[in-house]
Amino acid sequence: MAACAVHNQVAFSQLLEDEYLTLVKRYERDDVNRMGKLLGILCNGLGQQQPIYDDMLGRIFMNLELSDARRGQFFTPFDISRMMATLSVQDLESKLKQATFLTVGEPACGAGGMVIAVAEQFSLAGYPPCQHMFASCVDIDPVAAAMCFLQLALLRVPAEIITGNSLTMQYNRVLRTPTYYLNGWSVRLESKEKSVG
Repeated sequence: MAACAVHNQVAFSQLLEDEYLTLVKRYERDDVNRMGKLLGILCNGLGQQQPIYDDMLGRIFMNLELSDARRGQFFTPFDISRMMATLSVQDLESKLKQATFLTVGEPACGAGGMVIAVAEQFSLAGYPPCQHMFASCVDIDPVAAAMCFLQLALLRVPAEIITGNSLTMQYNRVLRTPTYYLNGWSVRLESKEKSVG
């Protein structure tokens, strides 16, 4: 529900609005109010003014044992994601001299932990992810995709989060973070595609 609400603040979709209204009807008013408070806690946890890079939802999801073992669903602990990002994202200065931004692809994004760790590396190197990084994330689980969307939206990472299967390339839904819309990423990506093609 939160993903629908956040997305529709910037890019209204009647389909998402209908989904939200269908979902919210399942809950008592007190429960909906509690969910709003939980969203506020998440916003504070990820930092409203300065981003605090962390995979809060992924950690909670795994701690509550909500993962689907039949799908092989396992969210990488954030410390491991951070280590992998530190090893993978190096020499940003020279890479960003050649291009104004870099694209990160995550074919099994879960709640977005790896992308969050990469965004943190950009930030630590002095390159705000909202200006220098675009993430394309895919997950087969709609709940995981919604968690990824929500965290990347709150951390102001320009991204598209696709619910679908990376192996068969069958996709059901695409959500783009508010930063994608507010910072003109559709134009930036189109310009990059034209210059490469």
